[in-house]
Amino acid sequence: MEKAKRKGQSRREFIAGSAVLGSVLAPAIASGATLNLPPPPAGVRKLRITKVEATYLVKPLKERFWMSLAPIGGYEPKATRLILYVHTDQGIVGVAEGSGGAAGVLRKGFADLIVGEDPQEVERLWQKMFDVTVSRQSAIRGWEHDGVLAAIAVLDAALWDIMARTAGLPLYKFLGGANKGIDCYVTGCYYREGTGEKELVEEVEMYVKMGYRALKIKTGGVPVDEDVRRARLVRKTVGKDFRLMMDSNRGWTLRQAIEASRKLADLDFTWLEEPLHWYDDVQGLVRLKKDCPIPLASGENELTRYGARRLLETGAIDFMQFDCQKTCGPTEWLKVASMAAASDVWMAPHHEPQLHGHLMAAIPNAYILESFGHRERDPFWFELYTRKPEIRESKLWLLEEPGIGVEFDKSVIQKYGSKIL
Repeated sequence: MEKAKRKGQSRREFIAGSAVLGSVLAPAIASGATLNLPPPPAGVRKLRITKVEATYLVKPLKERFWMSLAPIGGYEPKATRLILYVHTDQGIVGVAEGSGGAAGVLRKGFADLIVGEDPQEVERLWQKMFDVTVSRQSAIRGWEHDGVLAAIAVLDAALWDIMARTAGLPLYKFLGGANKGIDCYVTGCYYREGTGEKELVEEVEMYVKMGYRALKIKTGGVPVDEDVRRARLVRKTVGKDFRLMMDSNRGWTLRQAIEASRKLADLDFTWLEEPLHWYDDVQGLVRLKKDCPIPLASGENELTRYGARRLLETGAIDFMQFDCQKTCGPTEWLKVASMAAASDVWMAPHHEPQLHGHLMAAIPNAYILESFGHRERDPFWFELYTRKPEIRESKLWLLEEPGIGVEFDKSVIQKYGSKIL
């Protein structure tokens, strides 16, 4: 009874109040009368997924944009995108986009796992899809591991889009977020064949003219001293009141990362991203943290919350970059964001601000979004949409349409796409 006492109320008062309430309800209950309770919300309804459509887009790039060790889109570079529509029996269609890595398993029937299901049961459907990774079904159906995780990402996003559309809300608001403009940086300064300092400065000036106040540059692809010269030139071009990040894409050894970070410390970089080679890019960060004067960022290559947890538990990173369009979708991303918040780590997701922006608007530890401003590097951002969020003065402003809110140009899909479902 003590647990039931209300603050500031004596035991005697509590018992007396309960007796009065009982005397009011008892006659109604005894007579079988129906209590006048409010009806359930009229908008609650059960849906059923009837079919999934998917189109795989490929566009060759005109030049190679080199990271430290490899060019974007491969040595014969191309931009890829997967466009997905999940149809329901009540006419609500979930729309999402994903990486090309999902195309193979979707061709082999992976989407059948959710056909006939209620798309609003997103947590259960996510687990149903994920459980494939630890069953013989993958081997029997030829569903390779990374493809399954990529397919989960785009299907999960479409389910969230359906739920938000059903509620008549933009996804960020469905998640309880606020649209107050989310900080956004541009990624550029790749190593481009046949270019030098002149072209580097012109590219940076282009981003400044576009309104960006934050830029991430590439490092790790040339000797450390050359990277230092490039970085100093960029800082000189943008001035002091401008955020700079650098991404080595796993390009350095531990010694090289320590050397580079010390030589670049005076340039006020916000973070150093994925500095170490792939084979020691988690525990190696613990050692690097002791000698690196620049905050560390990582996580874009983690596939699940379990890998993200391992990375967070090192205590080495200041920014988590989990990418829900690449792997496992919004359902998993929100779990990673919660773990990061509990670890006092900022979220700064890799790629695709049109989706990540909704999620970032709904969490307390959102730092900044990534975007691309070079038409040749990321042609689909400039060509694919008839409706998309606006990036203005280095902030992304989300759409107010229900769901994720983007709309695709059908002529672009027809030009570069091939239907796989």
